[in-house]
Amino acid sequence: MKFAHVLLMLAVAPAGITFAQDSYQWLRDESRQSPQVLEYLQQHNRLTDEALSPLRDLQHSLLSQWQAMTVSKADEPWQSRFAMEWKLSSQRGELSLLRRANAKAQAQLVYSFAPRQAQAEYYQIGAWAVSRDQSKLLFSEDIDGSERYQLVEVDLKQGGEKILATGLDQSMLYSADGQYVYLIRKDPTTQRPSEIRRLTVADLSEQRIWQEERADWLLSFYQASDPRYALLQSNNENSSEQKLLDLQSGEVRPIRPAQAGLEYYADVAKDTLFIKSNLHGQPRLYTAPLKQPSEWTRFTQALDGLQQFYLFADALVAVTQQKADSQVLVFDYAGELKKRLPLNPQGQVAWVSRNGDFASNQLRLRSMSMTTPPMWQELNVKTLDLVTLSRDVYQNYHAEHYVSEQVILDQNGVEVPITLAYRKDKLNAHSPVILYGYGAYGFTMKPYFMPQIISLLDQGAIYAIAHVRGGGYYGDAWHQAGRGEQKRHSMDDFVAAAKSLQHYQQGERLVYAMGSSAGGTLVAGALNQAPQAFAGAVLKVPFVDVVNSMTDTSLPLTEQQYGEWGNPQVESALKAMQAYDPYGNIKAVPYPPLLVQIGLNDQRVPYWEGAKYLSKLAELGTGQGPYLLQTDFESGHASDRRKALEQQALEYAFLISLFKTSSQAEQK
Repeated sequence: MKFAHVLLMLAVAPAGITFAQDSYQWLRDESRQSPQVLEYLQQHNRLTDEALSPLRDLQHSLLSQWQAMTVSKADEPWQSRFAMEWKLSSQRGELSLLRRANAKAQAQLVYSFAPRQAQAEYYQIGAWAVSRDQSKLLFSEDIDGSERYQLVEVDLKQGGEKILATGLDQSMLYSADGQYVYLIRKDPTTQRPSEIRRLTVADLSEQRIWQEERADWLLSFYQASDPRYALLQSNNENSSEQKLLDLQSGEVRPIRPAQAGLEYYADVAKDTLFIKSNLHGQPRLYTAPLKQPSEWTRFTQALDGLQQFYLFADALVAVTQQKADSQVLVFDYAGELKKRLPLNPQGQVAWVSRNGDFASNQLRLRSMSMTTPPMWQELNVKTLDLVTLSRDVYQNYHAEHYVSEQVILDQNGVEVPITLAYRKDKLNAHSPVILYGYGAYGFTMKPYFMPQIISLLDQGAIYAIAHVRGGGYYGDAWHQAGRGEQKRHSMDDFVAAAKSLQHYQQGERLVYAMGSSAGGTLVAGALNQAPQAFAGAVLKVPFVDVVNSMTDTSLPLTEQQYGEWGNPQVESALKAMQAYDPYGNIKAVPYPPLLVQIGLNDQRVPYWEGAKYLSKLAELGTGQGPYLLQTDFESGHASDRRKALEQQALEYAFLISLFKTSSQAEQK
């Protein structure tokens, strides 16, 4: 599909950087109110709706299958706070906060968010907290997808609720007495979390606690294990700085000055700071007295590959990773190892969380594979007993009918892992492959069990995740090998994975790609590099206009992302970006069918990136299409949970229709 445009504008870049004429720059509208732009997006929505209308029955069939499978889903563990158990529950998309005394007690409704949800097409809770006397509820909410949260306090005893502040980051903390709330204000232009303030609940006055002037640094905070304290933090891509906040007195004390390349993250227990840091290269665990926070001592020598740590009344728990092997290690506070628990068997995923408070001594473990339903376990770090709390039971699901495995791809001497799954009785030499990838920020795409994926396997597809460089599958070195000037490695790995899977088990297979956000960069870059390797793709809120966005410091997150994508003022970094930039490298080749989805209120990846990309590709591409653009006018970077499944069903229906069409063509 090709569309004519009458308005032509030029991209504006910093001095010293020039671009070719950009025919679609006119689609950028900061106000998101331009009649011409809105009509263009609505026109594309109408065309997309028309193209996808034959798939509605398949979409509804997928939804029905998913909903039927989740009927018997087990209850996940509750959170322990203030000697009570709490849960933010979602039933049919409606959110509510529940409370109970223990697992045997009747749950009580604390607060229903449904009336507030009903007032907005998009609604997300960012975070919530309860005052220590349990008389007040505090939560942040996003009502338009812009990630500009407003802070709401509810009086749980007297009734009534009020908005305390707007235009915020999602995080917040109560002071010990509940008279103050700590919040984070965003820069009004770039949306960078730039200022930590203390708000007085009584009169809504605010006092500045920390203002971060460095444009590539972001502010955040979190509650310490010792409830008296919180950690205030500023960090950029490879450095961090923290301060200790006393929630009783309001005193703020520095821990260690910022130093380029030095990262550290602290917690507090037993009048001691426990600090994960790369002070001497690899991440290690240190301790320091509260009164002398800069005097660090190594906690134990028997702790390499540190990923995370958790503090409890009777133990310290560390999660380590060596290559793809992860372990949970339980230490006493003298540094003696008490228990070692392996995680992540091949093709599976497991992670840990502290759903209880410091005194609970309860560590929760969640494990699954793409074909094994999730299981919750609980490790008592005092007694070292491990018990199974619950297993998800899916109606009419038989795990023995499916296979989940990991294969290793040799990419020019680099071993790239691929996790995949299929249904045994559906696998044949022409079973299509749906290949998912992300590959950025050191984030690992975990092989979760999802009814949605099972439905694809039931349709005869192989579902695969390519753990490309730039992600975190093999730790920080894997991330470094696919970021900045090495970003092209991510696309190389993804293309190699697609070509390898075409012949998985001696088959002749079509490969379809999916990617979201930075995963959209990966997939779109791979499509430019090897369009013939893919038979179709879905891109969700894709970051595809890399060079233009990374040169525009007025956009949210640009300067903060230099470490991940590169600073275009550096010639070598600019050349690396230009080499893979998805938008800049679109050319006259037969691209496969595409569905590109964007959110009008997206502040992370502005809507115009996906709109420009699809428009340019539809103009220059020589394939048959379809090339479809779909805009959600009520969402941002994430979809409202009430619509998310419906949207996902449409994405899968699009891909299923493509490989069914290809299969029918082969049979003729």
